[in-house]
Amino acid sequence: MNRFLVASAAAVVVCLLLVGCDVPTDPPILEQRWVVPIEETALSVDEFLPSGVTIVGSNFSVSIDPFLATSSLATMCPACTALNGLTVPLPAFSTSLSASKILPADVSAATIASAEVAVAVQNGLSFDPIAGGGSLTITISDGQGGTTLGEVVVTGATMSPGGTLTRTVSIGASSIGATLFASVEVVSVGGQVALIETSEQVTVTATTTSLLASSATVDVGTQFVEFDPEELDVEDIGSDVVKQVQEGSIVLDITNPFGVSIEGSIVIGTEQNPVTKSLSIGSGSTSSVTITYTNAELRQWLGQPGVTFSGSGTATGGSVTVSPSDELTIDITLDATIRIG
Repeated sequence: MNRFLVASAAAVVVCLLLVGCDVPTDPPILEQRWVVPIEETALSVDEFLPSGVTIVGSNFSVSIDPFLATSSLATMCPACTALNGLTVPLPAFSTSLSASKILPADVSAATIASAEVAVAVQNGLSFDPIAGGGSLTITISDGQGGTTLGEVVVTGATMSPGGTLTRTVSIGASSIGATLFASVEVVSVGGQVALIETSEQVTVTATTTSLLASSATVDVGTQFVEFDPEELDVEDIGSDVVKQVQEGSIVLDITNPFGVSIEGSIVIGTEQNPVTKSLSIGSGSTSSVTITYTNAELRQWLGQPGVTFSGSGTATGGSVTVSPSDELTIDITLDATIRIG
């Protein structure tokens, strides 16, 4: 029986130390308490991640829908309104198109490791608004008016009528709240002779092609979780010992970085003889849970091959900052009383 440690043994009282005591003729009965670590299991952080957040290597991959903003020439160039329908030199103007997108539901913040946003500006005008020295400034920020995360300035390029100009904005290590904000500032120096149609539009589409986060703040809420089956190392316990088991318990020592409580059940045993017990885990960072078993229940799986530990339940929690390597761990220990004699 490798790995099995005797934690304590009942003392034998020797009557010969007492004057006038009869010498016992029956063999003494001893009780041994065995405390045996038998396995570790875990709930990984992906059990608590909302839709749109997955683990990729050592980071979270966060999915964000494309941003979209559209503006007409009448809005971008108020002075053009009086010239609608005329072919004349274009007035100078500057304007900004902007759009925002929130992170996936239940994600309130993230620490970005790296990100890329592809911004496409589709020119639906009958002229090139940045010809002759104009410019585009593409900015991605942490919410409207927030910290600039990345910026690209476009000069000397061509925005042909009906064409699309695309640039990629790279974002380095940074922290963001729940919203990414994209803006495109258009500066037109004017002077181009063109037909002015104030209903024509410029459309900006910003697509987050990659957003990797080293941590994220998520709202756990209430969700179903499962412990994957783990094989328990109890086959080496001999049948002669199993017969002497009087009572026992499984002690679960829990490390919980998620601040969640779990109400559910655990199952220990073979596929043919599972033993199910209620499970209640508190939200503290560390805790210990003791689950008692009768000798008949213990004898169903002690010393048997193919014994597994599994479980499931409902996890309830609040907002917590997590990283991809976080996991709720459970060290499983057998605490049993063996009678000898």
